[in-house]
Amino acid sequence: MTILSASQIRAVEQTANDAGLPYRDMMEKAGRGCAEYILQSCGKFNTVCVLIGKGKNGGDGYVLSRYLANAGKKVFAVKMFDCESDSLSESMKDILPDSVELLYLSDNKEKIFSLIEKCDIITDAVFGIGFSGALPEHIKEVFCECAKSKALKIAIDVPSGLSHLSENLSNCFRADRTLSMLAYKKEHIYKPYSSLCGKTSIIPIGIQINSKSFLNAVTAKEAAKGFPERKYNSHKGTFGHALLLTGSRKYPGAAVMATRGALNTGAGLVTLAFPDCCYNTLTAALSECIFSPLESDPMGFISDKNTDWLKNNCNKFSAIAVGCGMGQTAATAKCISTLIKNYKGTLIIDADGINSICDNINILKDAAGTVCLTPHPGEMSRLTGLPVQTINEHREEIAASFAKQFGCFVVLKGANTVIATDDATVFVNTTGNPALSRGGSGDLLTGIAVSLSAQGNSPLQSLISAVYLHGLAGDIAAEKYTQFAATVERITDCIPEALSQICEKGL
Repeated sequence: MTILSASQIRAVEQTANDAGLPYRDMMEKAGRGCAEYILQSCGKFNTVCVLIGKGKNGGDGYVLSRYLANAGKKVFAVKMFDCESDSLSESMKDILPDSVELLYLSDNKEKIFSLIEKCDIITDAVFGIGFSGALPEHIKEVFCECAKSKALKIAIDVPSGLSHLSENLSNCFRADRTLSMLAYKKEHIYKPYSSLCGKTSIIPIGIQINSKSFLNAVTAKEAAKGFPERKYNSHKGTFGHALLLTGSRKYPGAAVMATRGALNTGAGLVTLAFPDCCYNTLTAALSECIFSPLESDPMGFISDKNTDWLKNNCNKFSAIAVGCGMGQTAATAKCISTLIKNYKGTLIIDADGINSICDNINILKDAAGTVCLTPHPGEMSRLTGLPVQTINEHREEIAASFAKQFGCFVVLKGANTVIATDDATVFVNTTGNPALSRGGSGDLLTGIAVSLSAQGNSPLQSLISAVYLHGLAGDIAAEKYTQFAATVERITDCIPEALSQICEKGL
């Protein structure tokens, strides 16, 4: 689902207006769509209080009021400002039916506060998209009363006062549901802002969006495409053979967590290749994978004597993941380079695999297959030479630029993980929470991604489904165990429940 900024929304609407869809028709469709949603999805209700601003968001509120009143609901339209609205919104106010009671906040404050306390639904049509600055004091006061009310609170487009460009969330309208025109906005997707939007639904207004230049939200519907129904006459070979080259004497747990991620998400066969010094540790922790011990160096990391084995055997596998817990050694770098140059399938590089190519980044341009990098901001900083703060402030742009420059896919992990494709299309994940901020979480994601790739999904679909599933399992684990106690093992145990939810919601 597309994510649009306020300026992009305005540009799309202007283009539509120039092409013959008048702004008045768009406003009519918006208000009617919101009314239809409320009538169909909000159960039984009688009284609605619609808070009206002075811009086009207020115009949507007038249209909404008209349709709800015509459906037999008792509607109070509350003008939050004494001044006139823009001309289009004023024209919508002028055709309100007599059954809508129009109230001015400045003249009817006590009555309005009483309505807010007792009504069934409060609808916020005050500011909408593109809000900046501080809320006027009288608006803050009204929103404070709304927060106390037991009414169902619905925002049109974006809860008024909420902006992803501001860290001040204390005074904005707090919605149970948000009805967004045309597309998602960043406030609906990015955390912590999305928590103040409640459940967001898209209201069409007669405009088609076709440009690839916009951001895209990863939802259950998109994630479910990576988990198609399995045919009855399938067998283990049907679902691919994943190879994970991971682990070391110092970091055997990385191999365990990545392998469990792959085993829990459907790959037909999973082979774990690892330094042979870890054999006893890994075979004690895992039972369902194929073990392929490789020669270790004296320190317990992978030896560079394994490059011939990798070159000769890599293309026997449906997908490969490499880097988790391997250590930052010259041998690791040599193994990674061998796979980049020789493997023709989807190669997922994480952790020490990423660190090993930072000084030889142009090797990505020589890749025989498709390379997917899964850095956290620190690793992205080493890849690009940019400060971590800059990475975090410009996540989408930096990921997209790097992916396009080097012809790879980038999964930039963090709050709202970003997926960038080799043509600079960007997807933003909608699941996850701070429970995932712990060692091993990235290893689990790598295992999930290589499993989905091995099953025949495209690189992009594998990453979309893996990132969403990984975050959702973290959400479920946080709910069950708290964010403090949601260990990677417990998050892994929540993958089956997360899969069930994705497949159910994605239908």
